[in-house]
Amino acid sequence: MILTTLGSCSLQRGYVKLTGKDQKEIITTDEIKKYMKANPKPSIVLKAPTSEDKSTQSDQNSYLYNAIEKQLLLEGFDVKDRGLFNEVIGKSKDINYSEIKKLTGTDLILELVRLDTEVPYNTNIYFQKDGKEAIAKENNFLLNGATIEFKITVIDGNKHGGSYLFNYVPCVEKTDDCSCSVAYKKSLDRVYPRLSFCKGERRPSTKGYETIPEDKLEKFVREYVSIMAAAIRS
Repeated sequence: MILTTLGSCSLQRGYVKLTGKDQKEIITTDEIKKYMKANPKPSIVLKAPTSEDKSTQSDQNSYLYNAIEKQLLLEGFDVKDRGLFNEVIGKSKDINYSEIKKLTGTDLILELVRLDTEVPYNTNIYFQKDGKEAIAKENNFLLNGATIEFKITVIDGNKHGGSYLFNYVPCVEKTDDCSCSVAYKKSLDRVYPRLSFCKGERRPSTKGYETIPEDKLEKFVREYVSIMAAAIRS
């Protein structure tokens, strides 16, 4: 059964609107601010969770690592090659920071401490098409969010530059995005969480669970890398 069939039985389109965690936590040290004022265009390398793997494309999240590096370039950083950095680090567990700087020409390390693209958000509240709040009595809507956390290290002196945690909370505003839409019948006071308004397809879960599209994750990552760059230059 698809949406066009149900539509003849007064199926209507509402939406979910979430409130979630604080969307960012920014901690920037005086050390990185001083360093950035003295070195406005420093070199930087992204240390991904797979840093001991010499391959830069072996991780399913490599497209996000690439997005981070592209945004760093746009923010004026000299982005060093992850593959070379991984190789240098992999050769010796006892290598010190002065040797890293000498061998890789890197001033800053941006470590990706955490990347979780399956952060669940649950609600049984939805809004009908006229904006009226309603409760799905027998169902919860499960939506997928994300969390990303960075740590910056100034290689000279091995100084902590800052910690940055960002949350992607889906459907925080009213939107026509089909992933935030709810199919319901007002006359029956019933919702259909498995029905999606994306091409009349069914969602894979009885709770309406959907993975986050890659383009949304890329936009989220690049937006907050830009915010982080502004913070360390403030």
